[in-house]
Amino acid sequence: MSQPAATFTVRVLVVEDNADDRELLLRQLRKTGMADHVKFISDGKEALNFLTVPDPLPVAQEIVAIFLDLKLPSLSGLDLLRALRQRERFQATPVIVMTSSNDPRDLEECRRLKVTNYVSKPVTFVSFSKAVADVFHLPRSPAPAPSEG
Repeated sequence: MSQPAATFTVRVLVVEDNADDRELLLRQLRKTGMADHVKFISDGKEALNFLTVPDPLPVAQEIVAIFLDLKLPSLSGLDLLRALRQRERFQATPVIVMTSSNDPRDLEECRRLKVTNYVSKPVTFVSFSKAVADVFHLPRSPAPAPSEG
């Protein structure tokens, strides 16, 4: 997952501290042609700093989607999302929340903050497929056939 320094353009930001979930999402993003344009950040404050460096911030203008875990070190995903939605450049950016939270208040706050999709953890290939398809307007992958045994 190395990123070329000079030619790398961030189009998708993944703010997730779980390596397995990052890898599953990267596999799905390969289908969109975006895998070479993904930046992974595992910390909420680091993500906020990356996105809100004083203008000009051309990299943030290139971002077409943010995949966001709610439970992050140093700054929660909800706090990060609130901060981003206060900035005009991120008000319409598609955000897909990925979380193990089953707190209805979290879901309601995500709706209020106009998230594009809410994926419950543990994530599955099917749930990520749907989230990626929704954001990038791809045909959805069919659900795997039940194995016979």
